[in-house]
Amino acid sequence: MNASDFKYTIDIHLDYIKIAYKFLIEAYQELINNNYIADKKNENKIRDDLVRIAKSKKNITFPILWITEFQDIKSNNRIDIGLATPQSLIDDSIVIKIECKIVGEDKYIDTKKSFERKNPTNGIMSFITGKYSPDMPLAGMIGFIKDGEIQNKIRTIRQRLKNHNNIMTLQNLSKYLIKKEFEYSYHSKHERMNDLKNISIYHLFFDFT
Repeated sequence: MNASDFKYTIDIHLDYIKIAYKFLIEAYQELINNNYIADKKNENKIRDDLVRIAKSKKNITFPILWITEFQDIKSNNRIDIGLATPQSLIDDSIVIKIECKIVGEDKYIDTKKSFERKNPTNGIMSFITGKYSPDMPLAGMIGFIKDGEIQNKIRTIRQRLKNHNNIMTLQNLSKYLIKKEFEYSYHSKHERMNDLKNISIYHLFFDFT
């Protein structure tokens, strides 16, 4: 298997993101059980509190190094969470990247302002354009719900993806089980711009209302 084939072998990377998501769900559940009060204006603070707990959990078979504000060496772009695996120590382009957004600020998919630039760069659109993870078959998105009803937020995201003029969604948000006690994990698949291969995005939604 050459390097290009390895990057686009989704099963290798999927095992890691599933383990990481299990740890993040457990971290979220611990925060909620301890009456956590989320800073609803600061997604980075919520992210840091989740990662602090998640990275204390270990899986010997799938070791993960958690990096917040991960900076891509080639592009100089930063993303909320990078999951470094043993394979990515050789090639950092295969670090698994996860973007975090507060749902309801219109940034989970994109923003109108982002389309005033040459390359729209918010939320899911960041992966579609190749700003993030251009060499990877998968990525992650985590949505923080700060107000409203979580199911309504998810339905709105589905509808916006369905009607979006600049995103070709091959599979809209569909349930993807990560942990039995948690129901808000999803998977979607999209065509990409700039001659990039399709990408699968794995979503978690955490309710902080």
